[in-house]
Amino acid sequence: MLRPISDIEVKQNLTLTLRDRGKIVTQREGHNIFLDLGREWLAQLISYQSLSPDVAFRDDRVRYMGFGIGGTRQLALGAANALPISPPYSGTNAQTDTDPLITTIERPVRVRGSTTAYPGIAGDEWIGSIGSADPFSSPTRVTFRRLFTQTEISYGPYVSVPLSEVGLFTSAADPSNHQNTMIAYDTFDTISKTTAFELEVVWTIRF
Repeated sequence: MLRPISDIEVKQNLTLTLRDRGKIVTQREGHNIFLDLGREWLAQLISYQSLSPDVAFRDDRVRYMGFGIGGTRQLALGAANALPISPPYSGTNAQTDTDPLITTIERPVRVRGSTTAYPGIAGDEWIGSIGSADPFSSPTRVTFRRLFTQTEISYGPYVSVPLSEVGLFTSAADPSNHQNTMIAYDTFDTISKTTAFELEVVWTIRF
């Protein structure tokens, strides 16, 4: 008797919603990629390195989200490459969300902190802890959410930050490090984050 074949595949749906006092200003929806680092993380997460005694390869879970102004879908290169955004957030715009070998946000921006150039200073926060997770809506799906407030990302001289890339990170990441490796990544048409807007991220992973 032939048995049905079930392929385990990690898929994602990502929604970015910019709001002004609760009213939707703009929205981006995408199907980003699970990076090779993410697949390695998942494989190690469900495995033991040793069984006598029990020693896991790793125990880090999804914990953070972070943004950048890099990627090939940046539509505001003039703003991204001029003061006050650059040189503090300098770099290129070459990354795509079709390359599983990508490891970090190309041009990361701070959630809060200083205005100095990379690598910033002590106390800077480059990624934000997720606000909540919903693992119970389906046995094969989990959703992570994070609301970036009016004064997160856009603060001080950064009155308008042209966001165009986003990453998902585990608890192994260090918020004070601007070069954390990530497990999933997406690029999107530019969203200008200002102090007038909140930005909500809803990131669903399905198996």
